[in-house]
Formats: sequence, structure tokens, C-alpha cells
Amino acid sequence: MKYFLLLVLAIIASLTGFVIHVFTVEWLPGWIGSQMQGIAIQPSWALRYVAGITSIEYGIATIVLYHLARDKLMQFGELKAAVYLSLLLLALNAMLIRQPLMDYLIGNPLHVVIIQNIFKWLSWIMLSFITVYGYEFIKAKFNS
Repeated sequence: MKYFLLLVLAIIASLTGFVIHVFTVEWLPGWIGSQMQGIAIQPSWALRYVAGITSIEYGIATIVLYHLARDKLMQFGELKAAVYLSLLLLALNAMLIRQPLMDYLIGNPLHVVIIQNIFKWLSWIMLSFITVYGYEFIKAKFNS
């Protein structure tokens, strides 16, 4: 019964996000278009500096998540902990199954889907491995 209720909870939580997503896909682009009439947006290479600096958000959130889940993840060792953290981050961003499936269903050839998503996955995988191995290195260095 417990697992059934957890499944129901996951379905409700996911459907809530899905309904919001569908609403925003249907309504938001038109609203944004009407708000942006007459406004020109210029791409700027200077934006990369802001993007680079604010990307710390990913690192901090991943370290906090790993810290909170560390006791469970480290039962499997560093390598598996890094793999599991990677899978968790990919799934949280709907990039593990949902995005590749959607890319394929809209008509992208399978080889394009695979290459396209491998490159999307790469940053999350690297983030996970660097977090796990770096965290464990720092912990070992300063706990001794």
C-alpha cells in the first residue's frame, strides 16, 4: 500500500507540472510575443560572462543534493555514487527518458537523438563526477 501511495503521489506531482507546462506552451508564447512587439533584443557575447558566473547555481545545488544524499549514495562506492547522482540529475531535468523520447517522437532520426542527448547529458555527468570525487577528496583531506 505504501508503494502504491508513493506512486499516486508521484503521478499527482508530475501531472501538476505537466498541466502547468501545457498551459504555458499554449498561452505563454502568444503573450510574450504581444509584450515584445517593437522591442529588439540584441545577442551579446557579454552575456556569456553572466551565464558563466551564474552557472554556479548548478554546482551549489548539486553539492547540497549530494551532501543530503551522501550517506545513502556512498554505500555503493564513489563510482556508483557518481553514476547514480548523474542519473538523478538527468531524471530531475527530464533528460534521461522524457527528452530523448520526445526528440525521437517529433521525428528526429535515432542517431541524431542519441548524439544530441549525449551532449546534453555530458555536462550533468561531469558535474556529478566532479561533485562526488571532489567532495570525497575534500572530506578526506580535512577530516584527517
